[in-house]
This record gives sequence, structure tokens and C-alpha cells, in this order.
Amino acid sequence: MRPSDPARSFDGAFVGRDARLWERFPQGLWRAAGFDGTVAMKGVGKFGEVMAGEKGKVSYDELAARLEKIIRSGSQRKAITDFVCRELRKIPHYTWVGVYAVDGGDLVLSSWSGPAATQHIRIPIGQGICGAAASSKETIVVPDVASDPRYLQCFLNTRSEIVVPILKGGEAIAELDIDSDEIDAFKPTDSEFLGWVAEELSRIL
Repeated sequence: MRPSDPARSFDGAFVGRDARLWERFPQGLWRAAGFDGTVAMKGVGKFGEVMAGEKGKVSYDELAARLEKIIRSGSQRKAITDFVCRELRKIPHYTWVGVYAVDGGDLVLSSWSGPAATQHIRIPIGQGICGAAASSKETIVVPDVASDPRYLQCFLNTRSEIVVPILKGGEAIAELDIDSDEIDAFKPTDSEFLGWVAEELSRIL
């Protein structure tokens, strides 16, 4: 993690365009990102940006702004979910990102971004980590996939996984599935951020 950037205003295109963003975005997430009640950025904080190798620096709050803009753009749903997967994968510890849609009793892969395709393009609800999250309608974080018998292996390098259901009317309609090559890669801030992404996606799926 690099030292915090100088404090800077965050009232331009993002908050200025939609003053209700503070209310929609989980306040704990904003505070973790270095925001206070006046919606001013006070450095990057522990959540504001992450650094890693050739992916470079990633700012979660700037990523959220891009995602909100495209999700609400009126574009075709497939184009939006493809974009979301590509953007989320810019986060250094997100090795593979997919969006599965609920189709009857199955989850069907609709968009993904990663070094390779997965063989699991259709997963019965209730099976694997993905199926369990859709069934329980709750986010599931697996710090070490080798220790969870529900894990359906896709890639040899995967060490941890997070699955976030996308709900509408209390029912799972889709989900975000993210793998990492790092053990215990996903922290509470990841759950909170991805929960916001899932809520945004529920508007258009």
C-alpha cells in the first residue's frame, strides 16, 4: 500500500451528479475508503486503492463511479455485465470474475473475465459455492477453497473465492463469482463493495 495522496475534493462528476450516492453506498464502505460526512476524500485510507504488480494502482471509489455510470447507461445487459467483469478484474487480487444468471434450477454463466474460461458454465442451485450462495441468498466467502468440500475446482491456482448473490424481490436472480490466487484474499471491505455492485446490477438484470 502506498502512502495516502493529498486530500482532494470528491464533489465533481460522481457525487455532484447524484447527491443521493452517499445514502445509496454503504456508509461503512465510504468511511473505509477515507470519506467523512462532508463527502470529502481524506487520502486513500485502507480501502481507497490497492497496488499489485502489472495491474498497477486501483481506486475502489473511482471504480465504483465507472461501474455506476455504465450500469445506469441503458446499454444492453450483456454489454454491461461484460464491462463489470472486466472492470472488477482490475482489482489485483481478483483473478477471475464471472456473472451467473439464474435459469430455472441452474446458474448459467453469462459474462466472465479471466486468464481462461471455466468448465462450469451451468451449475445446479445448491451445488458448489455458487449454488450454495444462490440457495442461501447470502454472500459466501471461502478463505481457503482446499478446506471447503463444496468447492468445485475450476483452476489449479485458485486459493480463495467469494460469491455474492444478486437479489430482486428477495429472490436470487444472478450472482457475482470471484476467484483469487491468494489465500484469504477477500476481506469485509470486498464483501461490502461487491454487495453494492450486486445491488446496482439488480436494477438492470
